[in-house]
Amino acid sequence: MYRIIFLIFLLLSSKCIQSAEVSDLYQFKVLVSDKSTYSRDQASKAALLGVLTKVSGSTVDSELPEIKDAFNNISQFMRKYQYQDAEYGEQYLIIRFDNNKVDSLLNETGYPIWGNRRPLVLIWLAFEDAFQRDLVTREGFPQIEQVLSDQSQKRALPIVLPLLDLEDRVNITVSDVWANFSEPVNLASKRYNPERIVTARLYKPHQQTSWHLDWRFTHDSELAIESIIGDQQQVISQMIDDISSALAGRYGVNKSQENNQRGELFMLSSVDSYIELEHAKRRLLTLNVVQDIKIESIADSKVTLKLILNGSTQDLVNTLSLDKGFKRIFDPFAPVDENTIEHYQWLGLR
Repeated sequence: MYRIIFLIFLLLSSKCIQSAEVSDLYQFKVLVSDKSTYSRDQASKAALLGVLTKVSGSTVDSELPEIKDAFNNISQFMRKYQYQDAEYGEQYLIIRFDNNKVDSLLNETGYPIWGNRRPLVLIWLAFEDAFQRDLVTREGFPQIEQVLSDQSQKRALPIVLPLLDLEDRVNITVSDVWANFSEPVNLASKRYNPERIVTARLYKPHQQTSWHLDWRFTHDSELAIESIIGDQQQVISQMIDDISSALAGRYGVNKSQENNQRGELFMLSSVDSYIELEHAKRRLLTLNVVQDIKIESIADSKVTLKLILNGSTQDLVNTLSLDKGFKRIFDPFAPVDENTIEHYQWLGLR
């Protein structure tokens, strides 16, 4: 139902959002065989590992000593749990974990913390079977779409597949995707307004039993092709994992004590009232990279703030690139200065 609603939203919107706000980052659902203490304990460990993976966007090593200690004290990380009945008599255990304790564990183990604003990723996937090629859509390849959807939910990665309606077919062909032709891909992608675009091809070479999947970002600085070999479900899942890890490396924040103690000046223009200022402050405080805010000065519609950051200034810039409430004002001819103040325009709540 979520996927259907999302596709309807894409059809009806004249301009799709650049990024998505994901929910329930600190909650996980695990299939259980019964309600015994043993089953709940095993499911709780799997759920904690799943939440750590979602929040960090990275594959977390369960063999780390800190992770094993957390498993041994799993109840300290849990806020609540409940059972949910499913089809065919199955049962799920849904567990919500303590945000602060999960974040602290990720800090201890050196993994990034990725906030709930995440880039929308458009995936153009060309599929070849029996020498026939086609582009993957939800309707045409439901099994492949299901794997993409399930794995992206595990990673809390917002993805969308093309509709491949008349407009798409006019702008792009399966050969364009197969050959990674950036110009037609970027043209056809504009209607979806994604933050990142991925082109991929899935095929089984002649006389081989394993599937091959080659994928890449179409962003100019990220043109390296990644190749995966294995069974079909495995290579599709691995692609989603690799995309998530790559984006977490850009947008995730590695918190440190040094960053927590540093304040960065931040100028915000088009703030026309104290109400707008309060809206902007609250919006900034929802960002994972911002720990605290202090007002330094107010002049006309410009406000200078001191931001106490959990990460670096670049982490702040990367995070704000996903927030449509802020527009960076950047002068390419300004002299390079370590003390340059980041300047943004407040566009309001959107």
